[in-house]
Amino acid sequence: MKNDHSERGTPKVFLIDDDPVVTFLLVDLAESINLPCVVYESALKFVEQDLDGLQGCIVSDLRMPGMSGLELQDELNRRNVNLPIIFISAYAEVQSVVRAMRGGALDFFQKPFSSQELIERIQDGLRINKERAELLLRNRAIGERIAQLTPREKEVLQGIFDGKITKVIADELGIGVRTTETYRQLIMQKLQAGSVAELVRLVVDVMPLRAPVG
Repeated sequence: MKNDHSERGTPKVFLIDDDPVVTFLLVDLAESINLPCVVYESALKFVEQDLDGLQGCIVSDLRMPGMSGLELQDELNRRNVNLPIIFISAYAEVQSVVRAMRGGALDFFQKPFSSQELIERIQDGLRINKERAELLLRNRAIGERIAQLTPREKEVLQGIFDGKITKVIADELGIGVRTTETYRQLIMQKLQAGSVAELVRLVVDVMPLRAPVG
C-alpha cells in the first residue's frame, strides 16, 4: 500500500472510505493486479492536498462523515479536477445514483459488488484518465504555438477561423492575396496542420467557442 504523495504524475487508484475493512479489501484488490493505490479515510483528507497534477482514478464510498461522496464529486467539479470517479455504497438510492452519474461518475457499485467488475471499471478509469491527460498536453502545446504566432499571423488565423476566403482576409488586412497565402502556409507549418480543416479543428480544440484567436 502506498501512503506517500510522491511521484504525483504516476497514475494511482485513490481509495476513499472510512470503513477500514472495506479499505483493506479494496487495497488487496488493487494490489492483486499491481495497481498502485493511496488510501484516504475521508473525502476531506483527499481534498486537503494539492490536487493539481494528480493522475489516476478515484474509488469512493458514498456515505462518509464530514464530506459525502457526492459532495466530494461536487468539489472536484468545482475545482475542475477531472479524475474519473467510481462510487461504492451499501445504500444505492435511485436519486443518489442519478445525481452521481449526472455529475460525471464513471460507475456506481452497490455493496457487495463483483471484484472483477470493479477492477475492470478501475482499469477503464485509468485508461480514460490517460487519454484525457494526453489530450490536455496536446492542446496545451497547440495553445503555446498559437501564442507564439506574430500579431499579423494571428489576424490571418482569425480570418481563417471565421471562415473567410483568402481574398476577403487580404482586403480586410490591407495586404496582398499572395502575402495572405504565405501567412497561411506559415501558420499551418507552425501549428503542424496538414490542411485548413485540420487547422480550424486545432483552434476549436484549444480556444473558447468563437473567442478571438490569441
